[in-house]
Amino acid sequence: MQQKRLDYLDMAKGIGIFLVILGHIEYIQEDTLKWISSFHMPLFFVVGGILARLKQGEKRSVFQSIESRVRGVLTPYLSFSLMLLTMNTITHLLNSEALSGAALARQYVDTFTGYGVHILWFLPAYFIAGTLFAVLTGTCKEWQRNFLIVLLAAGAYGISAGLGLDRYVTWECTLSGYLGYDILITVLRGILAMPFLVMGWYMTRLPKGWPALLLIPGSLLALRAPVFDLHYLYVHPVHYLNAFLCCAGLIALVKALPVSRVLSWLGRNSLVIMCTHATFLVVYYVSLGMFFVKKWIPMSQPAFNLGVAILVCAAEVPIAWIFNRWFGRLIGRSSK
Repeated sequence: MQQKRLDYLDMAKGIGIFLVILGHIEYIQEDTLKWISSFHMPLFFVVGGILARLKQGEKRSVFQSIESRVRGVLTPYLSFSLMLLTMNTITHLLNSEALSGAALARQYVDTFTGYGVHILWFLPAYFIAGTLFAVLTGTCKEWQRNFLIVLLAAGAYGISAGLGLDRYVTWECTLSGYLGYDILITVLRGILAMPFLVMGWYMTRLPKGWPALLLIPGSLLALRAPVFDLHYLYVHPVHYLNAFLCCAGLIALVKALPVSRVLSWLGRNSLVIMCTHATFLVVYYVSLGMFFVKKWIPMSQPAFNLGVAILVCAAEVPIAWIFNRWFGRLIGRSSK
């Protein structure tokens, strides 16, 4: 039974990481982006909540739980961040017009505050949410934990809305100003993500089959809601309902499906793919001219975008193999 549960969770994460890639393709249709963004990142937190519930019987201390998260989440964050900073520093030294000194300094601040450069924002948010969740689970009764999480999330939402942090990317600050706001936003992201862990906690007994129908109202709601993006704090209370409906529907669906080796592989390697897939989206930009200008690619835009996402997944195969084979410690695992 345990192996079956892990299979369906891998498949859920596999679908999630594919949607992450698809959602990062520029010029994707607005309705498609709304649907994807409404639940693809919450899904990873929901899976984390499910795993927390399944591991409850292991009787690990809060300290052991935090230590595991440091190794499995912060280690890859630092590894991929340092790789990115190294490449960008070399780029600056070779061509300062391509990346200015001020922009590079901002990336260093973003990295060491946990704000993250590009997609790497997700890992500190996941660490903070998971760590706070583990501490509250280990020290409070279940209803007290849930109440505190709702209270904290409401407070974080109020702070974000009150300060207008959803417009932070347009602000001009000094490096010290960026430092302070980066830290604040990093913490707020983690707190705002905690209700998704609570959702996952109660989805462990979700039956397969009919709950998959929840994807229908969740998808319809997504089309009427604003775009959800925890990265930039584009958060609205309706997004929590939307994420619950879509994530519950998807979890029930993958439970009912036969095991897919492709989706399971994507799920098992979602961490590496999350941190490296942006590099391969160059395939998309090279193809844009052929698709929009030259009209050399005879297919609809949705089919074109889907094809690019599949190509990026294929390109990730050797990258994931290299990390798993030789650089496992950089992603918090043992090399095979």
